[in-house]
Amino acid sequence: MAKLPKFETLDELVAFWDTHDFTDYLDEMEEVDLETGLPGHTLESLRVRLGEVLIQQLREIAAKRGLSSGELAWLWLEDRLLQETGRKG
Repeated sequence: MAKLPKFETLDELVAFWDTHDFTDYLDEMEEVDLETGLPGHTLESLRVRLGEVLIQQLREIAAKRGLSSGELAWLWLEDRLLQETGRKG
């Protein structure tokens, strides 16, 4: 995994994340608990390892749609789970 650089300014940090994917830096991330504010709805993270080709394809499709790769993967997973369970979103 890649190593996160040190940032001198907030603008440097923003510019970096505009051109990089956080999933390349997961080993350096710390898990945190976050209150969503939605009663009865809790979120858990799921770590999925994908090959380099799949990740690149996911990023390209997501970029065309104006989404992050994580957002697109979540949407696709949610859609498939709804299909498999016969539920509506």
